[in-house]
Amino acid sequence: MLEIHQKLTIIGVIFLAITLLINYYHQTDHPSVGFNYAYIPGIIMLVSFAISFVMFTKDRIKE
Repeated sequence: MLEIHQKLTIIGVIFLAITLLINYYHQTDHPSVGFNYAYIPGIIMLVSFAISFVMFTKDRIKE
């Protein structure tokens, strides 16, 4: 069974892939549009990685 921080890391990797795909689509098909929707999954990815890192570090400090 995976720990919570491992699940968050996997979720972060999935959102990384989504971010890259949306950004690639935006750059190739809509380069003149002002807002890039890749920011939304990118922020979710960063939050997921940050929470995972804090949980992992907190668990290791306790040991």
